[in-house]
Amino acid sequence: MTTDRFTAPSRAVVVVAHPDDEVFCSGLICELKLFGCHVTVLCLTRGEGGPCAGFSREAIGEVRSAEMEESCAELGVDDLVFLGHIDPFAKGSGALAPDVSAEVLARQLRVHLEGADLVLSHGSDGEYRHPAHLLVFGAVKTFFESTNESAPAWMTFLARRIGHPLPGLVNWNDPAFLRIDSTPYEDSRRRSLECHRSQLGVFARFAGGNYEDFIRFTSCETYALRRWARGRGTG
Repeated sequence: MTTDRFTAPSRAVVVVAHPDDEVFCSGLICELKLFGCHVTVLCLTRGEGGPCAGFSREAIGEVRSAEMEESCAELGVDDLVFLGHIDPFAKGSGALAPDVSAEVLARQLRVHLEGADLVLSHGSDGEYRHPAHLLVFGAVKTFFESTNESAPAWMTFLARRIGHPLPGLVNWNDPAFLRIDSTPYEDSRRRSLECHRSQLGVFARFAGGNYEDFIRFTSCETYALRRWARGRGTG
């Protein structure tokens, strides 16, 4: 399965929970830009609750926002929009979602998603069951449940792939529809990840080695199709 499964869209919107989550679909972003697609990234929070990497808790949101701006510029993203929700800090190894319902978030997303050809988001398992990732999935799902036939296509990343080198990140309940070989974009993907200087240790832990291993282990990106775009170029 490759991008010949659908016609390249003219406008795509990526919806993620935190700065650095765009890395999960960076290969497809590069592929879309190669075909001249206008790409917007919507980020639920500024990552205020994430690892601080030596910065103060008060400063980390601003730091991570700036890192995401650099990362998106490296990938060629046209617009980056922070949706203004606070990433809550959870003591210990837990994680929390912002204090907003999927229904309210879906209404906020509507103005950004209407008119798009393709929407990309977290998967139904929230990758590693992260509550904020699950919230984003739920909000996008709620948006699509209330839209008409002219709504965009919707795909979610890290879909099922037997033998994935990082199985703990895979949304195993999401069958893969599209597979992207992102090897041609490896340098851009690596530079994009390197922009997230405060979070490189997280990606090193994901990979069980270093952050460059993460890029190598995720060179094959898989996407689940949640909805066709009827009457549009992607359907």
